[in-house]
Amino acid sequence: MERLGAADPLRIGPYALAGRLGSGGMGTVYLGRSAGGRTVAVKAVRPELAGDTEFRERFRREVAAARRVSGAFTAPVVDADPDAELPWMATAFVVGLSLHRAVASHGPLPGAALRMLTAGLAEALVSVHGAGVIHRDLKPPNVLLALDGPHVIDFGIARAAEGTVLTSTGSVIGSAPYMSPEQAEGRRLTPASDVFSLGSTVAFAAGGASPFGDGPGAAVLYRVVHAEPDLSAVPAGLRPLIERCLAKEPGERPTPDEVVAHVRRADRPAHGAQGWLPGPVAAEVLALRAALTALPAPAPTLTLTGPTEVLPGGSGLTRDLPEDGRGPSRRKLLLGLAGGTLLAGAAAGTVWALNRDEPERAAGSGTRRPSGNEVVEAKLGWQVRLPAACPQLLSANGTVACVSLRQIRGLDGAGHTKWTVNGDDHGLVFSVTGPNPPNAAAVDGGRLHVGGAIASAAGAAPRTAVLGIRMADGKDPWTAVLKEAEGSGVSDFCGVRGGRAYMISQTPGSSPAEGYGVWALDLGSRATAWYRAVDPRPLRQALPYSGDGVLYAGIDRLAALDAKGTAAWSKGVGTGALAATARYAVLIDTKGVMTALDPATGRQAWQVPGAEPGAPTAQDDGIATDEQGTVVYALWGDQDRGLSLAATEAASGRTRWRMPLPPDDPGSARLGARLLYADGNVYRIGADCVLWAFDASNGRPRWKFSGWKGIDPFSLVWSAGDGRLCLTNPNTTTVAALHANGS
Repeated sequence: MERLGAADPLRIGPYALAGRLGSGGMGTVYLGRSAGGRTVAVKAVRPELAGDTEFRERFRREVAAARRVSGAFTAPVVDADPDAELPWMATAFVVGLSLHRAVASHGPLPGAALRMLTAGLAEALVSVHGAGVIHRDLKPPNVLLALDGPHVIDFGIARAAEGTVLTSTGSVIGSAPYMSPEQAEGRRLTPASDVFSLGSTVAFAAGGASPFGDGPGAAVLYRVVHAEPDLSAVPAGLRPLIERCLAKEPGERPTPDEVVAHVRRADRPAHGAQGWLPGPVAAEVLALRAALTALPAPAPTLTLTGPTEVLPGGSGLTRDLPEDGRGPSRRKLLLGLAGGTLLAGAAAGTVWALNRDEPERAAGSGTRRPSGNEVVEAKLGWQVRLPAACPQLLSANGTVACVSLRQIRGLDGAGHTKWTVNGDDHGLVFSVTGPNPPNAAAVDGGRLHVGGAIASAAGAAPRTAVLGIRMADGKDPWTAVLKEAEGSGVSDFCGVRGGRAYMISQTPGSSPAEGYGVWALDLGSRATAWYRAVDPRPLRQALPYSGDGVLYAGIDRLAALDAKGTAAWSKGVGTGALAATARYAVLIDTKGVMTALDPATGRQAWQVPGAEPGAPTAQDDGIATDEQGTVVYALWGDQDRGLSLAATEAASGRTRWRMPLPPDDPGSARLGARLLYADGNVYRIGADCVLWAFDASNGRPRWKFSGWKGIDPFSLVWSAGDGRLCLTNPNTTTVAALHANGS
């Protein structure tokens, strides 16, 4: 999204766009203003999906569902054109913070605010259900805390009540910690499903965590269906109501009207201009409102009176040009996902940052930053739609393995299905769900190993398990089960080394700080080599090239286990990226210092400051290494606040080469490093979601791919190897591949 001046607006329909609020698998949301000055949130379908009849129909249903809903605590549709060349919808813009962001920044809500939140969400559901619609995705990011109360947003997966099922694609649609049991099991939904989600959302607001814990999506869904919620943080006066909302059987839950009546009987306080919100949250919302009113006014006329320019990248957007044909002017509003002051938009619940009065800086110390315009644009090798979303991809042995919740599908080099393996045939649900899906699989010796949870008899706890199959044809299956401890799935498949598979297993019902263990599985005997419970929760991991051990990092600690699973050493450090090389473990801490450590002792070998930590995704792709583990590829910060890609010798820390990168779009937030190495390329996902391939020998760009530019870069799952780069967005069922040479 370009930075805009008042005299050179971008437009969708009749609205001048002031910037991008966020994006997802279906579309991009912009802040827009009408000629009369009305501020709206404009959601536009991604250009590559506009010609897809199924996606266009899905968007048309979203518009229809949102149009049917109106109420004090929803964001009504004010305009839409689902049949336009680039379909779009405009909703009233709500100035507020998402509940998720407010709790993360300022802590759980106090009792009075919780009662207001509960009543406001219930009143919103009265409007939603009164229109014959089931929301199906009520969760903290889809609740905005505004000065006049909470607002429910995003009807992207809403359905009419008379025809609602879990999914029409075979994939789980929704957010696991906030699904109802019937939604998790694929049963027919009623409005009571939204009431269950209301209860989970209020419990989050009270305690700062889902009442069913976190971890692999399959584990969370198991707890939603079978376990009791943790409501210890919910105030005693509100707890009985939330317990009823979270009843496993839909018929035992209160209606939204009953929820409102219960809160009213509890003497819900009246709210004024900002009285219902805690002070720090109210102050931030007031600051956001002031920032919004300070935005430049739209151009006085939005009709075409002079030359126009179609923006590159197939966005379908146009921009009025001045008569001299020059490009857009600059303004102070920079868009992003982190830093600065945060504001949530009504159509998607995403956040954007306001970077005030910060001067732009030119490259320092003689840095010459290439524009990237001369870099060749790659072509998709193939792109296919699968019956279900596949949040895990692996490419090896001439096959692309696509792992979904209940199925593994093998694709050939042209994207055609070669084979399928159903998890139900082996009693398994695969660990691939969640907003940032974990690494649930690994390939070694021509075999694919996929982690998950094995179904248990009624009343028994589930067990973590692994399914092994041949990568080439999906045959010769076997299953190994973790018998040494209860387990509800694989939160991370560390990989295979020395004939052992290493996985992080999670205990069912565990809290975020407990219940994780490292499982070393001997692939020859298919028996456990060792299992060790660990603390803290492993968020990043790496396998040393020798020693049969494993390294894992929590929020503020890095630890190592030896070949027998015994704790070898531990260091207090916040780890932003972690990788293993032939000789050392290399980490980038949260302050940007790259350090090499002896994996056996933890002793420091060398250290260099100025690196870019990894992006906060579940994939461990903040650092890339070559096949031999002799070279480390990472991003480094420059004086002009841009980035360079550099190759560092793993043994000494000496820089082989360093190449300044073309800048991401000015409106993109700092992403953090996402890098892969394969086939002589270093691949990077930019903050604007442009994909780059750089020559691993010198850092020069070989090609770029802009076809998915503008979508959320955190949502992409990728895998490289076997001559291709494979990508998918778990919010959709599309899988794509680019050839390593870009042709």
